[in-house]
Amino acid sequence: MVVGAQQVEILLVEGDDQETQWLREAFEETGLIQVVQVVPHVKAALRALRGSHRITPSLVILDIQGPETADASGLTQSLEALGELKGDPGLRSIPVVIITSSNDQADILNAYSHGASSFVCKPETVVERRALISRFSQYWAHVAELPWANPNPAALPAQSFETLAEEFRNSGGRPIPVLIVDDSEDDVVLLKEAFRNYPMIEFVGAVEDGEQALRFLRREGEYEKTRRPELVLMDINMPRKNGFEVLMEMRSDKQLSNVPVVMLTTSKQESDILRAYEGGACSFIAKPVNFDTMKSVAQQFAMYWTMVADLPNSDGADLAMVPA
Repeated sequence: MVVGAQQVEILLVEGDDQETQWLREAFEETGLIQVVQVVPHVKAALRALRGSHRITPSLVILDIQGPETADASGLTQSLEALGELKGDPGLRSIPVVIITSSNDQADILNAYSHGASSFVCKPETVVERRALISRFSQYWAHVAELPWANPNPAALPAQSFETLAEEFRNSGGRPIPVLIVDDSEDDVVLLKEAFRNYPMIEFVGAVEDGEQALRFLRREGEYEKTRRPELVLMDINMPRKNGFEVLMEMRSDKQLSNVPVVMLTTSKQESDILRAYEGGACSFIAKPVNFDTMKSVAQQFAMYWTMVADLPNSDGADLAMVPA
């Protein structure tokens, strides 16, 4: 186990024994993820989380296309159960990550609309899968704040930009358009500088309050011709509308409900972390106190959201979706 990192306890929802075995082994190798229980489907997960002997994992990992969800009706049931989990006041603060064999854009849109924190498509080869699990574990153990645990960005493994850029090019990846919502000009400058050498991320705008953020996302007024971001990095404390208010409005708007939001803020209060996940944030990152740590966080952030997680394409909003 990496010294100083949080160990993330997960509930694994996977109905295939072979897939369960490789996930267990891959997570154990990282020393960062502990599988505390395995259940075959989401309904069993709800029972494990609600029962008299309920568990409290930091993260739920869900395969929406196991043996029992091979057809469209099974997939619908799985997504409905995910919606039920995220609609339960006692459970909605637990992040849920989809790890599945599908990379269908409609599945991705449906997953985020039903409250998934991210959507990860399983690679085909063993080598690619283990690399993906390693990056996955580094992000959730080192970078993201989770309920009941604190990460340690200083413990992030070093990796040169040249290596990252080469891996990104070889993967055929494209930069994801990101909107910054933060009223601190200094923090915005620091953030852009930290990401300056990372072609995986393209900042398409920076706004300083929540009302501007919503106009930008809806392409209203002066933002009519702006490019719609595929991910939002959002502070909490801002004028006019704070980050929680923007998040709530986004999640109640059918056109914005599937846009992933990562809270990036100075707060490390447990109440803010819980409130963010309860409101539908995909993850929560405390702003590092120095630039070197910010660069390390930027590296892992860029790797996770471009080489691990799949995001809804900004032009895919018209695909059919299962009602939330």
